[in-house]
Amino acid sequence: MERVMAALVVVALGVVVVVVVVVPGGCHATPLPVRVSPQASHRERLEAARSLLASSPLIDGHNDLAWNVRKFLHNKLRSFNLSSDLTKEKPWRNSPFSHTDLPRLREGQVAAQFWSVYVPCEAQYLNTVQLLLEQVDAVRRMVASSPGHTRLVRSSAEILQEFRRGRVASLMGVEGGHGLASSMGVVRALYDLGVRYVTLTHKCHTPWAECSEDVPQRPNTPGLTPYGKELIREMNRVGLMVDLSHASSRTARDVLAVTRAPVIFSHSATRSLCDIERNVPDDVLSSLADNGGMVMISFYNDFLTCGQSASIQDVVAHINHVRTMAGVDYVGIGAGYDGINRTPTGLEDVSKYPELFAELLRDSTWSLQDLKKLAGLNLLRVLSEVNQVREDLAGEKPSEEIIPIHDIDTRWPCRYKFASLDDTRT
Repeated sequence: MERVMAALVVVALGVVVVVVVVVPGGCHATPLPVRVSPQASHRERLEAARSLLASSPLIDGHNDLAWNVRKFLHNKLRSFNLSSDLTKEKPWRNSPFSHTDLPRLREGQVAAQFWSVYVPCEAQYLNTVQLLLEQVDAVRRMVASSPGHTRLVRSSAEILQEFRRGRVASLMGVEGGHGLASSMGVVRALYDLGVRYVTLTHKCHTPWAECSEDVPQRPNTPGLTPYGKELIREMNRVGLMVDLSHASSRTARDVLAVTRAPVIFSHSATRSLCDIERNVPDDVLSSLADNGGMVMISFYNDFLTCGQSASIQDVVAHINHVRTMAGVDYVGIGAGYDGINRTPTGLEDVSKYPELFAELLRDSTWSLQDLKKLAGLNLLRVLSEVNQVREDLAGEKPSEEIIPIHDIDTRWPCRYKFASLDDTRT
């Protein structure tokens, strides 16, 4: 029988212990992650980072490629293949918003990607649900066109299954609660279609939740309205993660007071390091430990430095600030590639994730287990806990609440009004 073997390798600036597991049956040996000296060379740290990401899944919480497919191709996927090298194809190669394809996801060792299902705020009160369903359809077809490389999944167990198979797990998150049309039924239908989180707001308020932007037509109640609180409870019941990126601080605090499940910020940064309303304030960060949720750090320069330029070190600073205020169990990565046009130096596209972990390995306060948590274990935990809440609430009946007419009447004039029971139909 083949046994586990170990080798000790001495390098110029530190000692690296490499443990190689030899699996019976002729499978290839896989290096286990190693700890390098903080003074090790960049090459050595990068090799260690790649080893770590080969052993534990990297999950990114937010990518806007699907909206670019809509903008560039009008969702005509016959002329698009996710498995292609888009750096060599028009119009992708010339766009500052193009950072993603399967070859680069593999180079970046991304195990699972949440694809954003987004429609513009301008569609609110119009055909937003239709547009949203078309984006769900686009993601599903985009993933289905590369079955050997990626697969649509719905749970933490399926993410790990695809990781073991060497395929990228694809998941969906709806960006912007305006896409729900204030409907509990739409919430339930989206879950059944495979959506696993809903970002409560985008750059517009909904009739039931306040966004972080200073725009008109705020909801009747700052933060969450009573209907908004009921909608959060329904999301908990069906198993949808509540995403607070883009939400106002008042909305975030209201959600944390009412939710029965952990929340996420799918692509945000910290307000202490870049003082804009879009980023997360320290009191909300500190409350995540009680809630069990997490902040997934965005790579958008404007959120990191409040300026047009940023570096890997700026991303690390935001990660470390979440670790300080909330704890290492409550931080992850949600770069926001394909929805941003300014990225940190060294993190230009999805192929560069190992560079981030190589940088973090310069800090001896980050253990290998902590780095695995940052990469994906924290999000796997949140997904599992949200699903556990779903199971715990399985005995509750679906919410049949309808948003009060006074919350939407002046903003949604074109809608079908159902007749009362005593009306006669001829």
